[in-house]
Amino acid sequence: MGFFGSFTGSDQRRDMNNAYADSTATVDKGYGAARGNLASGYGTAHQAYGQARTDVNTGYQNALSSLARGTNNAVGAYQPYSETGQNANTLYSNALGLNGQAAQQTFQQNYQADPFRDANNEFASRAIMQTLNARGLSGSGVAPAAIAQESLRRGSEDYNNYLNRLSGLQSQGQQTAGNVANLYANQGQQGAQYGMQAGSDLANIQGNRAATGYNYGLGQAGLDTDQAITNAGNRINLGNAMAGSRGILGNNLMNLAGLAVKAYGMK
Repeated sequence: MGFFGSFTGSDQRRDMNNAYADSTATVDKGYGAARGNLASGYGTAHQAYGQARTDVNTGYQNALSSLARGTNNAVGAYQPYSETGQNANTLYSNALGLNGQAAQQTFQQNYQADPFRDANNEFASRAIMQTLNARGLSGSGVAPAAIAQESLRRGSEDYNNYLNRLSGLQSQGQQTAGNVANLYANQGQQGAQYGMQAGSDLANIQGNRAATGYNYGLGQAGLDTDQAITNAGNRINLGNAMAGSRGILGNNLMNLAGLAVKAYGMK
C-alpha cells in the first residue's frame, strides 16, 4: 500500500477483495453453524421418535402380558368349579346311559355301594321297627312289608335327589364355562383395543417423524437459498465497487490536469 497504490485504486481493490473474502467466510461460517444446529435438532427429534416407538411397543406388550396374567388368574379361580361341573356332567351322562351300558352299570354300582346310603337306610329301618314295636307289630308280616315299601320309596327319592344334585353341579359347571369363555373373549377384545391404540400411536409417531424430516429438508433448502442469495449480493456489491475503483486513476489524472491548468493560468 502507498500513495501510488491509492492513486491508481489498486489498494482500494485489494481492500475490497479482502473485505469480500472476510464477509463470505463469515456468511459461510454462519450458515454452516445453522445447518449443524438444524441437523442436530433433527437428529435429536429422530432419536426421540425412535424411542417413542420403542416405548409404545413395550407398553403394548406389557399391557398384553398384564391382561393375560389377570385373565389366567381369574380362570384359575374358576377352575375347581369347572372341574366339578365336568365330573358331575360325566356322572349324570353315565346315569342316563349316554356314555354306554358299561358306564351306566358302573355308575349304579358305585351309587349302591355308597356307605352314606347304607347308613341312612339302616337308620330309617330302625325308626320303622321302633314304631312297629310300639304298636306290637314288629313280629307280624307287616314289618317286612313296611320296611320294603319305605326302602323303595326312600331309594327312589334318594336316587332322584342325587341326580338333581348332579344336574345342579352340571349347571354350575356350564355357567362357569360360560364365565371362562367370557373372560377369554374380553381378553381378546381388550387385546384388540390395545393393538388398535398402539397402531394409532405408531402411525402418529411415523407421521410426525415424516413431517419433521420434511421440515428438515425445507430448512436445509432455505439455508442453501439464503446463503446463495447473500453471497451473490456480496459478489454484486464487490463487482460494483471494483468497477467504480477502475475510474480512480482517470479521475485523479483529470484532477491533476485541472490543477496544472489552474496553476498555469495564475502565472
